[in-house]
Amino acid sequence: MKKVIWSIVLSWVCLAFAAGIGTRDAVSACDGKVYKKGDKIMKLNYEIYRRKVRACFVGKSVGGTLGMPYEGPVQVNNVTYYDPVPNEMVPNDDLDLQVTFLEILMREGLPVSRLKLGDLWNLYNSGSLPDEYGVANANYRKMIYAPLSGVYNNAFHSGMGAAIRSELWACLAPGDPELAVRIATEDACVDHSGDGISAIRFLAAIESAAFAENDLNKLIETGMRYLPEGERMKNAFKDTIAWWNETEDYIRVREKILEKYSVENWTDVTINLSFILLALLSCENSFDKAICHAVNMGHDADCTGATVGALFGIINPDGIGERWTRPIGNSLVLSCNMTNMTASASIDDFCDEIAFCCEKIQEYYHSAVSFEGLPADRKQYAMPEPRAAASDDIPYEQSEALITDEPLEVRVIYPEAVAYMPGGENKFTVHLINNGDKPMSGSFSIGTSQNVICEPRGFSYSLKPYEEEKYTFSVEKSLCRVRINVNKVVLAFITNGLKWSCSFGFPDARVYHVENLDTGEKYDVNVPGSAFTVPAGRYRYTLNFKLAAMREIRLSHNGKARMTVYLNGERITEREADMKYVPAFHRGSVTKVTPKREHNVLEIEFNNDREREAFIEFGSVGDCGIWLTDVECEK
Repeated sequence: MKKVIWSIVLSWVCLAFAAGIGTRDAVSACDGKVYKKGDKIMKLNYEIYRRKVRACFVGKSVGGTLGMPYEGPVQVNNVTYYDPVPNEMVPNDDLDLQVTFLEILMREGLPVSRLKLGDLWNLYNSGSLPDEYGVANANYRKMIYAPLSGVYNNAFHSGMGAAIRSELWACLAPGDPELAVRIATEDACVDHSGDGISAIRFLAAIESAAFAENDLNKLIETGMRYLPEGERMKNAFKDTIAWWNETEDYIRVREKILEKYSVENWTDVTINLSFILLALLSCENSFDKAICHAVNMGHDADCTGATVGALFGIINPDGIGERWTRPIGNSLVLSCNMTNMTASASIDDFCDEIAFCCEKIQEYYHSAVSFEGLPADRKQYAMPEPRAAASDDIPYEQSEALITDEPLEVRVIYPEAVAYMPGGENKFTVHLINNGDKPMSGSFSIGTSQNVICEPRGFSYSLKPYEEEKYTFSVEKSLCRVRINVNKVVLAFITNGLKWSCSFGFPDARVYHVENLDTGEKYDVNVPGSAFTVPAGRYRYTLNFKLAAMREIRLSHNGKARMTVYLNGERITEREADMKYVPAFHRGSVTKVTPKREHNVLEIEFNNDREREAFIEFGSVGDCGIWLTDVECEK
């Protein structure tokens, strides 16, 4: 495994997707050929599949446990074994959410849908939610749903949170990378966009193909088909392979990766997946070297170690030594944040549930792969009957949010800012799709709160089978002292005589009262999210706000700008320019404060030599902090 054939790099240029998400007449298997839907092109032995699934999650648990003590620091480590040696696996979000999503499938049935994954993911997570998880959770509480939930106000859209969930989807679609990528995308768009989604697609494709292919070069080739040309991530992977071929020194290649692609967020998916790729290239077919190399490169070390361990387990289920597996045992250990669940007690039980769901998914999605040698005594579980057979996906725009998919599929296309901008073009579009084989017709009205005015207030529609139409309305808000976090919009439908409804939300932009401290000029700035750009010079930005209840909160005052922060006239903190900028409530510049309930004045004074970005947000005082949605801005 010392060298990667250069022809692979050249082939990336000429390889096209065999069948992209959204195609209607083809699927691809791990050999890259195109087949008609329903063709059974591959048979996987069930017992071998089951061993690979178990080794996948054992390897993931080993790598995650090894890397957990080293999560975050960006320095080179020198890890050769557990330190400290555990007596069970360490709980980790790498596994938490995969267990969650499997439970959702078991409870709700098929298809794999961003609707259910998003709704119930937020139900099962009761504790503090870091980074992209916290952003998505806040968006859902504002009734902003996937895939827009992974885009709006999300500085962590390219974090590792989706990539570390790839194994479940690969194990549910073994040997069928196209299907693995499709269902993994439903997961990723809840809390990611861009590279964050590309990462899980890359890993899911590789891991799925690894059930039938052991050659790393071919696996990499398979995964690369799902990365757009010119994307930062794909360029980084090409560079990583080229640098490894030149040096065969993984620490030196690590340095080159950071020199060219480094960002301030240590969970950045491009950096960490490049480390994963490098660990696989440099491990010489050794599980020990693979997970240690991944952890030794630092950054999101528990995630990189876990992902490398999982992929290695699928490729070579007999290659994980007992010295690694004995300390972690067979118990499935989850974090205390996971609630409302009946999760499996052991890795073996969890893998049995995956195998059961895999059979259902193969049938439901007409997978090109099926099992042979199915034992009669394999475990069976109760699972709701699936809904109507899944059609091929129609790609979603990032500005869209999926509201419901029955009896009509309803999406909402938001304006560019997402939040309501006074004086802006606040137009929303209802996108209706008839996914059935019968015509649908009727009307829908648009209901809002008293201070929101919509024009027009409703539409009539008539859709033939599989036809879609769009209906645009504008929003205006009457004079109101308070800018709120959730403006609820209810769409009340009549479809073929049936009355039903669905709803979505949008926030108001925050208004900052700005004073140029050099000229005395005053004006207002409407900010649709947490971040905004401050011009060069001396300025005071004033935000008037109130809370639903008086309590201690976290104030994140981040960005690249030099700022001095005052709350109700009292100086609370100062931040220098060009400091590390990571907008999260558990890292970066955060101050605990106790505002008044009714009326608070937040003043931020800036003094900068050039235009710089600032970030202001409110969170809870939990371990990582939950984004608050009860902070209302006053005019």
